[in-house]
Amino acid sequence: MNLLAALFSWIFDPQQVNAQDRDDKYLAEAVDICDLERRMRTLDERRPFGPFGQNA
Repeated sequence: MNLLAALFSWIFDPQQVNAQDRDDKYLAEAVDICDLERRMRTLDERRPFGPFGQNA
């Protein structure tokens, strides 16, 4: 039952972190320049671009 309560509190958390803050935190955790570049590529691949949000 605790698992179910934890799941509901996670889903309906009123203080959800927006995507920009989450991405900034992810990039800030990089340990060196190579790690930072890899993380930046990972985020760029995830974001759609182009006029209709397609990876063109």
